[in-house]
Amino acid sequence: MTTFTMRSISASVVVPPGIAVREVIEGVATLGSDVVDELEGDQTVEVSFRLEYSESAGRFEVAAFAVDRAESTIEISGAFLRTIRVHAIARVGMMAALPEWAHQLARLDQLRVRGGLRSFDDFALADDEALLLTGLLYRIAEISGDNPALAVAESIGLKQRTATNWIRRSRDAGYMTSTEYGVEMQELAVAIEPFWERFAQEAHYGND
Repeated sequence: MTTFTMRSISASVVVPPGIAVREVIEGVATLGSDVVDELEGDQTVEVSFRLEYSESAGRFEVAAFAVDRAESTIEISGAFLRTIRVHAIARVGMMAALPEWAHQLARLDQLRVRGGLRSFDDFALADDEALLLTGLLYRIAEISGDNPALAVAESIGLKQRTATNWIRRSRDAGYMTSTEYGVEMQELAVAIEPFWERFAQEAHYGND
């Protein structure tokens, strides 16, 4: 069984388009056989990591990562280390660095199964709102270590070529370089929340 404990050890920094993120996040995880193939039964290992936001890269970087076999008997060899999905573990910490309102947006790529936000008949945005949403989705995915262009395409429901065009227009409009859109992007997140809730209900009833 895998469990995580996260803590912030720094103040927030505002990054484009106006997202307040913690600059440094430390985490500890107990990893079981559900995520590490080399483990068997109830064997676990403990990992500790530190993530730091890089302004030049525009995303979080893994600054430290350590593995302790704790009470298990497995040897921490090079072969074993290669079985640990560092990015998947670090992404949990990256998500923890984001403000709570952004967590839903970071999961919108799950809407790809129904065609993205544009598959809702009542989803409509003005041109500037669409470009802000594009920049916001791109930056949240980038910060979280995901593929940002793919996140935009899958979340909104665009062909990759169209998504690339929207991303370029969003960047040209300043939505990926300015930090002045804090209020507007949170209002946009609130407006999109009902679509996420409807999708969650669809998924719930579909599994019943």
